[in-house]
Amino acid sequence: MKKHILWLVALLSSTLFAATDAQIVEHFKSTIQVPNITIEVVSRKSVDGIDGMDFVTLNLTDGTRSQKLSIFTKDDLIFPDVISIKQGGSIKEMMEMAELQKKLSAIYKKEEKKNIISLGNDPKKDTLVVFTDPECPYCRQELAQIEQRLTTNNLKLIFTPVHERSSLEKAAVIYTETAKVKTDAEKIKILKKYYDENIKFDQKVSDAEVAHIDELKNKYFGAGIKGVPFIVKEKELLK
Repeated sequence: MKKHILWLVALLSSTLFAATDAQIVEHFKSTIQVPNITIEVVSRKSVDGIDGMDFVTLNLTDGTRSQKLSIFTKDDLIFPDVISIKQGGSIKEMMEMAELQKKLSAIYKKEEKKNIISLGNDPKKDTLVVFTDPECPYCRQELAQIEQRLTTNNLKLIFTPVHERSSLEKAAVIYTETAKVKTDAEKIKILKKYYDENIKFDQKVSDAEVAHIDELKNKYFGAGIKGVPFIVKEKELLK
């Protein structure tokens, strides 16, 4: 009887644990037909509320290119995503966002004030951090409703341009000019001036200033931002 109980405990225990790192790596090596591919597990976390399920992030590289891949595993199963009806969406997106916010937090907490344009100062409102680019069409659309945004939120803008050198130059000029004014209205006027796609931009901007903006961009994209505009609540970055 004792042996039967021990066998049953072992069986139940085995079904409560997800696939091992080695099993996951071997699975993807056998299914991804790429010569010289290297696959490693870079992080593994339990999924809250789902016993025995883990969220696993892999790094895949062939020596010249690398890519991150996130999956879920429970028992001997692997899932590309899990949708939570209770939480109202993709658990993968939620967990990836939480991980991104953690990485951004470490950088944002140390960010120099000169790299942040602040608009609004109402303690009753949430503050949104906006990563933006003066030549990005979607960033222009976002800027067009900036006054409306300020009725519900304070804003902090950080420039992470993804376009040509001129977008980095405009960002540098915006930082310089907004640092000289005090009111939100004056700052918004400057922002709208340089976000205008029809502006004749001929300011001289040094290589050092451009390099500073490029470094700022690379810092945040290196943390995981994939595009602009990217908006996150500041309180999530200050945890």
